[in-house]
Amino acid sequence: MKIKLIALALVALSFGAQAQTCRTDSFGTTRCDNGTTYRTDSFGTTRDNNGNSWRKDSFGTTRGSDGSTYRTDSFGTTRDNRGNTWRTDSFGTTRGSDGSTCRRDSFGTLRCN
Repeated sequence: MKIKLIALALVALSFGAQAQTCRTDSFGTTRCDNGTTYRTDSFGTTRDNNGNSWRKDSFGTTRGSDGSTYRTDSFGTTRDNRGNTWRTDSFGTTRGSDGSTCRRDSFGTLRCN
């Protein structure tokens, strides 16, 4: 679940700097206030309603259908192939190198800005 949260936060942060709120329902579908929905299938592939998909390979790299790649190093820093980095602190806040942040609140809603 932590990997899915981090992946979702990275996807949310990578689509722009505007604030975004996402919530996962009881069926496992994540819906964001910008209209995008995400769902992970039984094979571990996450797909959105815009035709994009992401899957983690056997080397631990998450690869997107758009050519994006995400890899987390031994220090917990996630890097993509576009020069961006993200790190989750001890409070559960994910901070991007561009100043963006994502945090899940007590109601389970992921808020990014």
